[in-house]
Amino acid sequence: MRSRWQARTGERGLGAQARLERLVAQIAVAINMRALYGATHDGLVPALRAVIEALATACDDRKQDSVTFLLLDEELVVDDRPLDAGGLHQQPVIKALKRRGIERLTLARGLEPGECHDLVDALAAGGTPRSTAHVVVGQVEVALPGDGNAWEDLGASQVETAMDAFLGFRTERRGAVPKLDELVWGFIDALTRSTRVMLPVAPLRTHDEYTFVHSINVSLLVLGQARSFGIEGPTLHAIGLAALLHDVGKLSIPLEILNKPGRLDGDEWKVMMGHAELGARQLAGCQAGNPLSMLVAYEHHLRVDGQPSYPALKVPRQPTLASQLTAVADVYDAVCTARPYRPALSREAALDVLRARAGSFHDPFLVGNFCRLLGPAEARREPLGGYAAS
Repeated sequence: MRSRWQARTGERGLGAQARLERLVAQIAVAINMRALYGATHDGLVPALRAVIEALATACDDRKQDSVTFLLLDEELVVDDRPLDAGGLHQQPVIKALKRRGIERLTLARGLEPGECHDLVDALAAGGTPRSTAHVVVGQVEVALPGDGNAWEDLGASQVETAMDAFLGFRTERRGAVPKLDELVWGFIDALTRSTRVMLPVAPLRTHDEYTFVHSINVSLLVLGQARSFGIEGPTLHAIGLAALLHDVGKLSIPLEILNKPGRLDGDEWKVMMGHAELGARQLAGCQAGNPLSMLVAYEHHLRVDGQPSYPALKVPRQPTLASQLTAVADVYDAVCTARPYRPALSREAALDVLRARAGSFHDPFLVGNFCRLLGPAEARREPLGGYAAS
């Protein structure tokens, strides 16, 4: 659709469209900054200023005093034309508007910082945005969330079959990936039926199954993140499968190291750090392996700021989006799960760990989006710090 519209309107129309999409992107960034840092953090101020500046630029370009977004199905429409739905930023805005029952949002030139703050705060924290002199919202009836739970929607036999395949990966890889492949399609179907924005993590069973249960949790959480960005179909499935297989290298690590009730010594930590490269090699040797699964297994402990982590890289690079989504879910689930060497921490504590790591280990935008998906953002607390997922 966009290419046909480009042909009709020429370069001038392309500029107007790009500026509208930039406005949406700045709103998404502000929403996630609010979810990441809270309503009173200084870091939110430049994000709000960027929204106001992007609005002014869009108004100037269109020679109008306001911009009105209409939410039609899964698209944002301005002047009877849908905006490009291919970027990461548009879907979080669409979902935030849908959750508040807003089908029409008008932003006018002269938007004040306080008005912008209140709008972003409501979209991020679960409140109802109110109309002001420069913000007009149109609301419809909001449906109450249901009690759907994708984990419960999955058949017990399906999970048991997948667990057998997963735990048997260390000895028999040929038939493991196709069974896990089917499990991820089941996850996607269950997520589609579920009305919850984000899923609760699955319960921990025995320590021998920890890696499998953790991998299921991470896959579900990654699928939830990816769907919030509008990723669907085979791409969504490939990301979910890669997340499910991110820790397969740990299946070859002795249980006495995985479950040691204390700090690992130098040699033990070297063995633990080897799981990323080992998992990637194992997947590369599997006929049914997916290139993205190999990449995520290798990259999910790399830092977005390029600082040393593991595996050690000769040339620093940013991990792929799928690896970054997996890393966020990996840390969250690891913090929330009881292990032999420490008790489980609360959801709020896990989100604090992610906030403390934003900008170094994790992309702040992705962390903010994850915090928003997990529920209303709370006032910022002192970060726990010092946590490193293995």
